[in-house]
Amino acid sequence: MSRSTAPARSPARSASRGLGLRVVAAAALALSAYVHWDLARGPLVAGGHVTVAGLFTAQAVVAIVVAVVVLLRPGRAAWTAVAVVGLASLAALVLSVYVQIPAVGPLPTLYEPLWYGEKVLAVAAAAVAAVAALVALTGRRR
Repeated sequence: MSRSTAPARSPARSASRGLGLRVVAAAALALSAYVHWDLARGPLVAGGHVTVAGLFTAQAVVAIVVAVVVLLRPGRAAWTAVAVVGLASLAALVLSVYVQIPAVGPLPTLYEPLWYGEKVLAVAAAAVAAVAALVALTGRRR
């Protein structure tokens, strides 16, 4: 269809789609945060280095902050933050199963070559958040 013959989207429909995407993204980030918070056991820092528990706690806090931001102030920056958090979490989770990621600076080595329920849940939540963000960002360009 040409631009002039395409049906116009109603503002109410666009607003409800936007709200739906925001709720889906925020819920996915909240679920990811819950899983990471639940798995963060032990000290956050040891020997001057961040532990896996510290990394998980940081991910949970960032995910919650971004979830609140996208709910309250949706915009390009908020959706970009959702995409970054979702894609970074997804990449780290998948890579940690198949690749032994070495310690970088104060960050710990990540390697856990198995899948279990909470990891699968965190991967699914990160993927949903990333897809919602990409849909929102590509929808804004039109």
